[in-house]
Amino acid sequence: MTSDKPLKSSTTQVKSTPFAPHGQVDIWMEGNLHHYESTGPFNKELVDCLAVAQSNFLQALKPDGPWVSICTIKKSALITPDGLQRYADLIRKTPPELTPVATAYVIAPEVEGGQFMTPHFVKIFANADRPFQTFETMAEAQSWARALIDRAGAP
Repeated sequence: MTSDKPLKSSTTQVKSTPFAPHGQVDIWMEGNLHHYESTGPFNKELVDCLAVAQSNFLQALKPDGPWVSICTIKKSALITPDGLQRYADLIRKTPPELTPVATAYVIAPEVEGGQFMTPHFVKIFANADRPFQTFETMAEAQSWARALIDRAGAP
C-alpha cells in the first residue's frame, strides 16, 4: 500500500444532507493500519457521510494486502438509534475488497457512553463475521492489530 502522498479523508469533505451531520470522522492509512478518528456524538447523517468518505478513500487507496481498521472514539461514543442501524448496515454490506481483516475500537474510560455503546458495536461486528475488540489505549489496539495482520500473512 504505497502512494506518493498520504491519503486522508474526512466526513467534513462530504456534502451533507438537509439535516446536518453530528460528529466527525477523519480517515487515514499508516502502513497496514487504517485509522478513523471519530468525535461524537453521532447521528444517521454522519454515518451517511462516513459511507461516502470511507468508500472514496478505500477505492482511491486500493489496499493490496491484509489490513486492520482502528477507530479512536473521542468525546462521545453515543449514536442515535437510526444512526446505529445505518452503521450496522454499512459494516454488513462493505464489499470484501474494502473490508479489513479485523476492527479495533479505542475507547478511553472518559469517553461519554463508551461502556454503554460497546455491546452494540460488538454485536454489529459479530453479525458481520468480522473480528472486533475494544481497547482503552492505541498501543493495545495496535499490538492486537499487528498480530492479526501477521497471522493473515502480511509481509
